[in-house]
Amino acid sequence: MRVVRRRRGLPQRIVLPGEHLVDGPTALRAWRDSDLDGLVNACQDPDISRWTRVPYPYGISEARAYLLSRHDALQTGTGAPFAIALAADRDQLLGSIALMRFSWQHARAEVGYWLAEESRGAGHATRAVRLITAWGFRSLGLERIDLMAATGNPASQAVAERCGFTREAVLRSYLVGREGRQDMVAFGLLASDPPSPSQETRT
Repeated sequence: MRVVRRRRGLPQRIVLPGEHLVDGPTALRAWRDSDLDGLVNACQDPDISRWTRVPYPYGISEARAYLLSRHDALQTGTGAPFAIALAADRDQLLGSIALMRFSWQHARAEVGYWLAEESRGAGHATRAVRLITAWGFRSLGLERIDLMAATGNPASQAVAERCGFTREAVLRSYLVGREGRQDMVAFGLLASDPPSPSQETRT
């Protein structure tokens, strides 16, 4: 695949890959308007808003706003959102993952994700993070990708470690979550880091 060379410091339009990113049973694809109902249903799980910035309660208006915002994020170079889908049935929505908070000047971004409750424990999160980080390094020319996981969310910390991220710091009182201020573990992955093992996982 062609590597995109970008002028440092200048946000540029992001183009998602024409073909889905696939690893075993996990696929990353562009969001579709037809994902509306699946998005609303998945985000009824309060654990999603507990550990992410997804609002709660979450209804049709929030889902429509998100699906509309994906176009602006790509056009302005501020986000690269993907739907996580089942590889055997790409219409089956499993979750969400995105590269966001870009610093083009420093060739850096952050990855964030969530999985629907029934999709957890099958390795989808780990495979999705590996897929999107590899694509970000290869196609967007990134040199570093951050991942933030709450200190109270060991499952997300384990995903980061399985994907080869280095645990770098604990950021105290970093953000306001649904249950108050949260400390976050800061992880970093460099383009020059060795690839992580591709063993099967349960997250």
